[in-house]
Amino acid sequence: MIFYKKAFVLIAFFTGYFFDSQVRPDVIYGDYNTFWTSQNNSGSYVTAQDTNNLLGFSVGGVNYSSGVNPTLFGSRVGTYVNENYRAFPTSFSVGSTSTNYLIGIPRYVNGVLQDQTNRPSLSCDTSLGYYLRDGLNGLDLSTAVFNIPRQDLSFYVNVLADINPNCITDNIPDIIVTQVGAPSTTFDVFKFTDINGNTVGVQKDVNFSSVTPSGTALWSFYFAGNCPHNYNSGSGFSGTTRDVRVLTFKLSDFGITLANYQSAVKFVQVLSGDSDVAFSAYSTNSLSLYCLENAVTSGTVQDTKIGITSQGRAAAADNWPMVRKGGFLALESNRKAFVPTRVSTAGLANITNPVEGMMVYDTTENCLKVYVNSSVGWKCFNRKTCP
Repeated sequence: MIFYKKAFVLIAFFTGYFFDSQVRPDVIYGDYNTFWTSQNNSGSYVTAQDTNNLLGFSVGGVNYSSGVNPTLFGSRVGTYVNENYRAFPTSFSVGSTSTNYLIGIPRYVNGVLQDQTNRPSLSCDTSLGYYLRDGLNGLDLSTAVFNIPRQDLSFYVNVLADINPNCITDNIPDIIVTQVGAPSTTFDVFKFTDINGNTVGVQKDVNFSSVTPSGTALWSFYFAGNCPHNYNSGSGFSGTTRDVRVLTFKLSDFGITLANYQSAVKFVQVLSGDSDVAFSAYSTNSLSLYCLENAVTSGTVQDTKIGITSQGRAAAADNWPMVRKGGFLALESNRKAFVPTRVSTAGLANITNPVEGMMVYDTTENCLKVYVNSSVGWKCFNRKTCP
């Protein structure tokens, strides 16, 4: 039996614990070895050794699907609430060449041991923020950045304050946070702020060393602050386990109310300096985000290889579209408009097999619409990116 309710924000920290109003899930579930449960029947932690995306969790006896694979999740746990969580998009500065500042990946990928010889591409052109939003829905518990230098991770909520007011007072988690390494006693801070950086509601201070782990994972480590990201073969690092801690929050935990929610334009995570983050996530039913990751300004500049132009200059002499850098497709005209498929709101129902990312122009609402997922459906694509 499936219940469709509002989605919530999850900030996953690999730790289990009732910490004031934030809640440690009773159980977390992943797709390692098809279906992973964080503890076995005896209460012992089960170690994930390969790729492991968060499938869902249980809070207060209620099962919540993360949206990664609700069919599989439901077949294993029975009744559940069908939510849809996404990792917050983020980027952060490197700021350290410390030997414990590390990229963590699963010890095995598709059964292959990860070391200096066998490893995925860890390009120096890839922002470290990528490892906090990779995997299915960005909810990969098996990749993380460890000991991130103290700084703020800011996640913009929609400029029109698109917090869903219907989700403020319900009992469904809105945010998930994670801590997947050995936590220090220094607090991580979570809060919503207004356009001027002032706290809206109240901030939550979390000491992850006081949070009971939810499970364990086996890691391979690579140096994050150096290029190339070489394998860390030192004692106590690669080939060792770390505890997984997860906490969930409701919007009301942060003092968000019907009176102040429209002032909350950013969700901020203040890192302790010893934070080991797999992801921080939000319910797409509870929050709408519009901010994209900062542009990459270093590394190799990539040409745009495909283009359509009415300017008559698609040739080697004009180096077009290669002159337009960093794109997948360039469209260029000074007299002819680009016209996407035009459909009324009612006509969207005739698209029987929509896929995520599909775009049409809605002639009823007069906006470009993008298909999000089966729970959210089509949404107007009319929000600006980061200021």
